[in-house]
Amino acid sequence: MRKPEAKRKTTDKKAPPKAARASATTRDQGRARSELRQLSKTELYQRATEQGIAGRSKMNREELIDALAPARHRRNKSAA
Repeated sequence: MRKPEAKRKTTDKKAPPKAARASATTRDQGRARSELRQLSKTELYQRATEQGIAGRSKMNREELIDALAPARHRRNKSAA
């Protein structure tokens, strides 16, 4: 017969601290930007059209990348 084991302390798996979450988010954003930088301006424009980004026709390549890349704290221009 098996002996009952003493209760073990369980290590609670908590969410990583804010700093770690922020760096993971930053890494994801960097990865997305890196992937976008490999696209042509035409391809970026097509993606902007699909996402309904306003003002895309007047944007240069870098502005399209900025508009398409996931932003951590994106604010509405009207809220400012």
